[in-house]
Amino acid sequence: MNNTGSANPSPENDALDDNIRVPVRLLIIGLALVVLALIIGSQVIGVLYAIVFPPSPPVPQNVSLLSHTTGDYGVDDWLYTSSDHVCDVVKYYQSQGALCRIAPLWCGDNRSADTTISGVGMLNQNVARCVEEGTFSIFAFRWEVVIATGSTTQEPSQFRVNREIYWTGAVPPQGQNVPGDFPTEIQ
Repeated sequence: MNNTGSANPSPENDALDDNIRVPVRLLIIGLALVVLALIIGSQVIGVLYAIVFPPSPPVPQNVSLLSHTTGDYGVDDWLYTSSDHVCDVVKYYQSQGALCRIAPLWCGDNRSADTTISGVGMLNQNVARCVEEGTFSIFAFRWEVVIATGSTTQEPSQFRVNREIYWTGAVPPQGQNVPGDFPTEIQ
């Protein structure tokens, strides 16, 4: 007769208990390893995604790309033309959080400069320089936009967007002959 409720343990019952305990321990250890892998993996996946797909600077709608060059991975230069007025382009970048230095007599309440492109003297004039710095994942970036009047009346503005990703996570100060500093005018 089989006595499963016996107070006297038998070697068969001890072996059965050990056989049940081992898979439960392995299951708990396995679940802990899976949770740890998910925690670490989610951090690594975010960093890898940021490396493969670094953020691009914002660009207004209705622009035409004239050129794009890449010096190093994460160091890019784009040249655009737009049918928007230069001051509208400046306002767009200010709305994106950029700090803009605007040339005197341009884009203020008191526009005394002829900001329409009516004569040859108003073509290709630098109007503003906007800069934004920020972080993404564990990295940092700086982008700069130099906004100028266009070279034709159909495209009254052109702007150059420069972006640099700092893989160390820190943005170096500007204006101290740092390698990779951006040009201050459209060429």
